Amino acid sequence: MTKFDKDSRIGFIGAGMVGKSLAVILSRNGYTVSSISSRSFNSAKSFSSLIPASKAYQDPNHVADNCDVVFITATDDSICDIAANTQWKYGQGVIHCSGVASTDVLSGAAKKGAITAAIHPLQTFSSVEDAVETLPGSTFAIEATGQMLDFLESMTVNLRGVPVYLKPNDKPLYHASVVMMGGLLTGLAGAVADMWNEFGIDQGTALKSLIPMIEGNAATLKSIGIPNAIAGPYVRGDIGTIRKHLVALSAQAPHILTVYCQMALASLPYALKKGNVSESVALDMQRLLEDFLEK
Repeated sequence: MTKFDKDSRIGFIGAGMVGKSLAVILSRNGYTVSSISSRSFNSAKSFSSLIPASKAYQDPNHVADNCDVVFITATDDSICDIAANTQWKYGQGVIHCSGVASTDVLSGAAKKGAITAAIHPLQTFSSVEDAVETLPGSTFAIEATGQMLDFLESMTVNLRGVPVYLKPNDKPLYHASVVMMGGLLTGLAGAVADMWNEFGIDQGTALKSLIPMIEGNAATLKSIGIPNAIAGPYVRGDIGTIRKHLVALSAQAPHILTVYCQMALASLPYALKKGNVSESVALDMQRLLEDFLEK
């Protein structure tokens, strides 16, 4: 039986930011990252230059030939084809890093005797060095069993991460939640900053003003959690303020009105749970929001 541990020869197929970041942090934590492949050989060579003693290949079969464990860090849509068209060895570990796909997309590798799994680092990756700084302490979502589960769990702990465990049918909802807290939250920040144009402040200046509040919210969430971190007029039951928001949004930023209302409605149960407003006031706020949604 294959044993997967720090001494296993590790390869990567796909030269995206997740793959490069994970490979670098694994290498710096004593893992042997030996082989790199990408659809573009130049990308593979650039990736390989980040990892001492690793070698770049154009053909992913060379990575499979030379490694005990291979991470597929290509685009989600290409994982299935890579798994099906690579010549895997019996007992070899094959892992993808998609947040939304289950290990079903690796069925082509499993049919050839590979042991398949998935791991998804719950973090954003703006650069390799930034990822090396932010990955420790992050959550890693794992879909695996047996010896591969042991390997990925140990790897996560060695990277000072926190493992969580998912079943195949958990993945789409899990990834939707990740996108909401990542890319969509960033998009919301952009849209909110653009609202400041209405009173003469450009987006860049607005973001500089808003980011400390975002950071403060994160610190408060970490410190006291939900519902205690919920704040603002919904916790106070300040219906007059809420009405002013809705009127202003309707007139000056109608494209954001629906987002505001839906976010507020999603927050209301936590405001009520915090205990500062009565059920009747919460119901009045809900009706007000629903009225504006229907306009």
